[in-house]
Amino acid sequence: MLPVGAMASKKPAPPPAPDANALVREALDAAHHVSYVGQMQTIRWGTRVASATIQRVEHLAPSSTRRTFLAPEALYGEYDITLGTTTTKIDPKQRRAMVSENLSSDNEIAMNSNIALLVANYRALIGPVEIVAARPATTISLVNRYTGERMMRLWIDNATKVVLAKEAYHQDGSLAWRSRFDEIRFTGEIPNGIFSTAIPSDFQQVEGRRFADINDDLQQTLDDAGFKPENPRRLPDGFHIIGAENSIFRGLHNLHLLYSDGIRTLSLFENNADSEPNFGDVKPSVTHFEGHDAQYVKDGPTTLLTWREHGLAFALIGDLDLKSLTDIAISIVP
Repeated sequence: MLPVGAMASKKPAPPPAPDANALVREALDAAHHVSYVGQMQTIRWGTRVASATIQRVEHLAPSSTRRTFLAPEALYGEYDITLGTTTTKIDPKQRRAMVSENLSSDNEIAMNSNIALLVANYRALIGPVEIVAARPATTISLVNRYTGERMMRLWIDNATKVVLAKEAYHQDGSLAWRSRFDEIRFTGEIPNGIFSTAIPSDFQQVEGRRFADINDDLQQTLDDAGFKPENPRRLPDGFHIIGAENSIFRGLHNLHLLYSDGIRTLSLFENNADSEPNFGDVKPSVTHFEGHDAQYVKDGPTTLLTWREHGLAFALIGDLDLKSLTDIAISIVP
């Protein structure tokens, strides 16, 4: 028999450790059923300078979100509203509006593929509980299984599972960007009027990107491209194609092949039109590979590389460095 008091002195078993992968899945799904209002700060580190923005974020589950710029001064008052797969960007200073549509953003094929790839290519490691926006949040590091580098860190609210903060890293482990709620309030009492996408009649409407739905029938999408497409023969470790679409932007038909490793994405656009690439207000830099002249721009962790060969125009854009994109480009056309 146990002596008197033995049961009382026995320490209770510690609670089981949370399942890191299950917690990440809950975080990915949280916005579909949790509404909130908050203020978010985002910092992006470029090659020479860093840029910071502050936005008021109003989200009504499952799929209505408004983001309004509070800083810097040059962007103050601009806002965008996302309803499902359509995003309307309003610039009151320039009296300009742009409507973009991306059906693939709500596509179950892409989402399920990304979750499977994330689990396959990344180890989710639970860290300490930290305070973000006055709320306890569990930290999760996502470590690439091939390189051993941490590519992303999440702070997941213990109660709602909403991601309160996020950091992304370059391939060498350096910080690429960080977003973090300074304050957040969970509520469904958000006036529907703030999600109005009515565009004033005196605003100029600029054409935005209109992507078709990501299709898992790759061969059918390739057949509908209107030209003989080319595919990369080499991709970085862990990347796989998760879908394809034929899209139209500024009257130009593009074949879009979408690749992912679960966190990072890579898009290959190609067309047979004789047109110059559009970089907007950004001045591209020049690079060369295998006798080709190419242009590229880099914005934080994202790089865009464009070139022409075999009568086709190509554009690669992804969360990869220039060398990685160049290696992919070399493998596309023999």
